[in-house]
Amino acid sequence: MCSDNANAISNEDLEKLRDELREELRRELLGEGPEEERSEKDYPWIVFGLDGTEYGVNSKYVLSIEIIGEITPVVDAPGHCPGITQSRGVMIDLLDLRRLFGLGDYISAKKADDDRVMMMVIETGDKKRGVIVDEIVSVEYITNFIEDVIGETTGNITSQYIREVATREKLDSPVLILNPESLNTI
Repeated sequence: MCSDNANAISNEDLEKLRDELREELRRELLGEGPEEERSEKDYPWIVFGLDGTEYGVNSKYVLSIEIIGEITPVVDAPGHCPGITQSRGVMIDLLDLRRLFGLGDYISAKKADDDRVMMMVIETGDKKRGVIVDEIVSVEYITNFIEDVIGETTGNITSQYIREVATREKLDSPVLILNPESLNTI
């Protein structure tokens, strides 16, 4: 005769099984897989404004969007790196995209108007960096990528920092897609 204990499943095992089933169901319903299996198309894009032009970066790379705290300048840093700041208890370096793209110095212009300067904390590989932006325009899925505009071999324009052009679903305006990996080399 079998004992009840031999056929019984422990509460701990039962809870673990429930958690696994919930996670599997969530992934199936949301179309998600483990992080390494997910591609950029599975994530929404952060569309941000910079001097009147819209840019996009995949939210896969964005850890947070914050108001910059105190900026500590770093001696001999390039002009497009205004210094370091703190984000969630960690010191990160800042990147002024306006300055990098030749559009002026955002920190000086913004400080004159308002003390609040916005940054997106982007992580690529093992590096985190605060990227200064004018505004966050939207968070949306972008699927309309325009081929043969930017690229090393097929496109008319080449850019180290912009990897392609897309259009937003409801608006026909172009969005320049930022290559977040290129920010590691700066």
